[in-house]
Amino acid sequence: MTNGRVTEDAYLRQLCRRVNHDGISAKVKVIKGDPLTVVKQLGGPRSDLSEYEEVWIVVDHDGRDRHDFLAKCRRLSSKRTVVHGVVSVPCFEVWLNAHYAPVKNYQNQADAQAHYRELTGLSSKDAKMLPDDFPWDRGSQAAARCHLPMDGLPEPDTQGPCPSTTMPHLLRSLGLL
Repeated sequence: MTNGRVTEDAYLRQLCRRVNHDGISAKVKVIKGDPLTVVKQLGGPRSDLSEYEEVWIVVDHDGRDRHDFLAKCRRLSSKRTVVHGVVSVPCFEVWLNAHYAPVKNYQNQADAQAHYRELTGLSSKDAKMLPDDFPWDRGSQAAARCHLPMDGLPEPDTQGPCPSTTMPHLLRSLGLL
């Protein structure tokens, strides 16, 4: 699940295609709205998470504390389904950048996005896209460099410092790391 309608959606859909392990299937759903709206919809009467062992909700920090979002993810969990929150600080481009190079000490989303354009050669117009030659085979390297060296990878279901992301935990769960 994600509220990212372009970059996150494209990345997660391609990621699902790469899951080919017995017993693991994955699908992506985009829910419009801020992270708390996503959690609210998933906890609503028309949502049934019981068919899933795990649900991962991928969101950006976007300059806002996401501890409430993470707490609500935990409250959505049941004996049958664990709901995980993935927060990328300041934004999802941290994870994408780490596929190419170590992340830098981004001050905000604009810094991380500018670095993404620099690394990929994408124009400002195409900056939310994944390039055709995206390095999908560098997930392990990305997991090691999606945070500053002195900080370490944040624990699952936490909001790490800027810059960081907990995306490696999702890939590990899918058997891709």
